[in-house]
Amino acid sequence: MPVAGAVEESQESSEPEAEADLASELKKAMAERKEKEEENMLSGVAREIDEIEWPAFRKVLGTTGVVLSVIFGSSVVLLSVNAVLAEISDRVFAGKGIQDFFT
Repeated sequence: MPVAGAVEESQESSEPEAEADLASELKKAMAERKEKEEENMLSGVAREIDEIEWPAFRKVLGTTGVVLSVIFGSSVVLLSVNAVLAEISDRVFAGKGIQDFFT
């Protein structure tokens, strides 16, 4: 039995070293995998950007002009309606505050 004990003892003493080696190899493999994934992601993004059909510059300007015109026009209309309603409110209530309605 002394031979079996020696073999078991040598295996036990080498297990922590083997685990440390395995852990370092796993960490190294995970780091390499992460680098590859980042490279793949960036190259994938570049490929997707190449596949996008970008509109012509004149079309972009035209669409932007329409959007800004609609925003400006609706602002003018809403501000005008607000001014008219404020004037009507001033004439109807003649400067009364909310406290005047409860007394």
